[in-house]
Amino acid sequence: MSSWKGLKKRAAKFEALGVRVLGIASDSTEQLAKLCRSHELPFTMLSDPMLASQRLLDIPVSSKVSYLTALPIHPVLRHLPKKGFLQPALLLWRADEQLHAWRQTEKLRNLYGASGRPSARDILDITRRSLDASR
Repeated sequence: MSSWKGLKKRAAKFEALGVRVLGIASDSTEQLAKLCRSHELPFTMLSDPMLASQRLLDIPVSSKVSYLTALPIHPVLRHLPKKGFLQPALLLWRADEQLHAWRQTEKLRNLYGASGRPSARDILDITRRSLDASR
């Protein structure tokens, strides 16, 4: 959640770059709407409980061990149709060109999924550098 709060703090900077931040999660649309409302997130969040992003965007999905380990902390996971969740990833696109990709592997993952993940500041810096390099 702290990563979304950090991105929210920088929302105007992303907008000034002409960048739109989208989130994709295996949570339901209701859960994501509640998250956006409760934290006043100005981003579009896409629900993907069937994990189609795994194939379309090559986003890793949790292993069975990670899924079972996370259940006590996030019991809502048991309602996911695919019994798994998307690993964190950062993909930067301009039109149909991918400018940057980072995908978290389970080897980097800790119990809360935060180990090795770029901070909101890092994401803004990566975005700036990727946009500059693509010009």
